Amino acid sequence: MSPSFARINMILKLLLTFLLFLSLHAQDLFPGESLSSPRETMTYFLKTMKAYKTGQAGAIDLAAKTFDLSHIDQAVRKDIGRLSARRLINTLDRLEYIHVENIPNIKTGEKWIYRQQEVVLDDQSKMAEISITFDKELKKWKFSKTTVDTIDLYSKFLENKKVVDGVTELRDFKTRFKEKMPTWMGEKSFILLNGQWLGIFIIILLGLIFERIIRIYIGGLAVKILLSKAVNLDEKAKKKLTRPMGVVIFAGAWTLGVRVLELQDSLLSILLRFGYIVLTVGCVVTAHHIVDVVALYFQEVARKSANKFDDILVPLLRKTAKTFVIAIGVVAIGNSLTLDMKSILTGLGIGGFAFALAAKDTIGNLFGSLTVLLDRPFRIGDWILIDGKIEGMVEEVGLRSTRIRTFYDSLITVPNGQLTNVHIDNYGQRTYRRFSTKLGLQYDTPPEKIEAFCEAVRQIILAHKWTRKDYFHVYFNGMGSSSLEILVYVFWKVPDWSKELSEKHRLLMDILRVGKEIGVQFAFPTQTLHVFNEEKYTYDSLEAEQTHKVAQEKAEAIIANQLVMSEHRSGKDSGISKKDHFS
Repeated sequence: MSPSFARINMILKLLLTFLLFLSLHAQDLFPGESLSSPRETMTYFLKTMKAYKTGQAGAIDLAAKTFDLSHIDQAVRKDIGRLSARRLINTLDRLEYIHVENIPNIKTGEKWIYRQQEVVLDDQSKMAEISITFDKELKKWKFSKTTVDTIDLYSKFLENKKVVDGVTELRDFKTRFKEKMPTWMGEKSFILLNGQWLGIFIIILLGLIFERIIRIYIGGLAVKILLSKAVNLDEKAKKKLTRPMGVVIFAGAWTLGVRVLELQDSLLSILLRFGYIVLTVGCVVTAHHIVDVVALYFQEVARKSANKFDDILVPLLRKTAKTFVIAIGVVAIGNSLTLDMKSILTGLGIGGFAFALAAKDTIGNLFGSLTVLLDRPFRIGDWILIDGKIEGMVEEVGLRSTRIRTFYDSLITVPNGQLTNVHIDNYGQRTYRRFSTKLGLQYDTPPEKIEAFCEAVRQIILAHKWTRKDYFHVYFNGMGSSSLEILVYVFWKVPDWSKELSEKHRLLMDILRVGKEIGVQFAFPTQTLHVFNEEKYTYDSLEAEQTHKVAQEKAEAIIANQLVMSEHRSGKDSGISKKDHFS
């Protein structure tokens, strides 16, 4: 490592140590915020801001915790919190000396309003408010969203007013700079103040200067290092490497600079979000080109090596590394755009990446990985059955293989190349989960009770929340060797196996209860031995021509006297009339 690099590294370490010390020191002074009442919230805010006024830089971040910033863009939430704390303390210091004992100490409620006032700025009248609301989820009192949104107006309305007696005025670098600013810099032109326009121009100018310096320095350093390794980096490759680095430097200067301009919250959010996106894209492109530069070195090593496998392995590793960089870049860019990348990645089935170790198998597994990613036959957490042999939950999808956690808690690793040629049954993608069983009733159960029991089970299915109401079956379906068999065929619309088991338990328990209420007995496998005496039963004889007539009369009598079924019975009408049935 060169002496210049060592010095830079030492300076960065000292700076980080100093910042960490300030943060920890502030947290030691104010170890925890209770925010259990409006009084506690106001007290904690005033104490932390008093510490900030006396030089405790980290105290303002603690003061920002007293604000409800849930509606603020994540990219600027920390900055808006700090700005809101500065604006609020400047406003309170010019309103009155606050006696916290006069503030209510209630633990629950909706909202406590400290001050509401109509303010006039730029010939426009608006209502400003300082209030503290109760967050039911966090069980804490915080300065309301309305306070965050209107405190800028309130502070500007009172900025020319002197602070009240007994209060220490906030006088930091920004305050002193504003006092020394020419009057014309505080005048508004278009949508910003003249001073803010000037600040944006200075940020752009300094960003371009730093960008050029860093590009020249990094480019020269990269060429020097590669030349020491006997690798030549031409001018085109040098520009290709350093240009995105310059974008990163400029975007970094932009995101740091616009924070100090005290822009409107909505405009600051847009400018910072733009800076984060450009910064992320620049980092991804830079990393992509760094892979090319590193690959140049390994290509030179492979060229000198007697092992020809290196000639295949280096390009493969280069492509794999680029794929990895792009994947990480997509996640980072998605996060900078406030997309829910966790859900997107789970949908794509990406659980991790692994480098390949063998040429032929690696290529097959890479294509298998692409197939899994593009076709998405399963997602992480899905219950799948592979080729009728491997069954379990998808735990991880890697670049080379997929890991399945079986139901007896073993881990099976399946090469992705095999997944392109097998049948995958994905139980996790089912809309409905089926349950089919047969309930055995004793043979001495009367037909009326069988009918009543079936109808009661149908009503239970209709009453349960997660059952499918438009398609189910409950019927007397067969005469088994030791029981009368009732078919129960039902579906549940539930998200996972755990919920399916819970609903199955509820259904079966309700069936047992209704069976007990109706008075049916469930059968179990039995054998009955009948012993006959020598006297045999004599059957009445029928003429051949009478057989059909008697059968039809008996069947019609049974159908005419059968119980009326419920309107909500399962299955569909067969469409066959009584006349057609016996014709």
